[in-house]
Amino acid sequence: MDPSKQEAKILPVPDADKSNNKGSSALSDKVKSAFQPHNAHPGPAQPKNFDAPEEGTKEERRAKAQELNKET
Repeated sequence: MDPSKQEAKILPVPDADKSNNKGSSALSDKVKSAFQPHNAHPGPAQPKNFDAPEEGTKEERRAKAQELNKET
């Protein structure tokens, strides 16, 4: 048969429910169990209102910083 006239055949993909993939489900269970600690601790708590007001004027803050940073 001439290779240029061959038809491409597409094989059907078996359904996941019907196939017996015990190995892949065991693997996915292992991966899920490895990620459980990560899902339990999503990260640091973040406040809803992150706009903290500044105390005093720029000069007052600079004077306070110099007072706290001076050597004794």
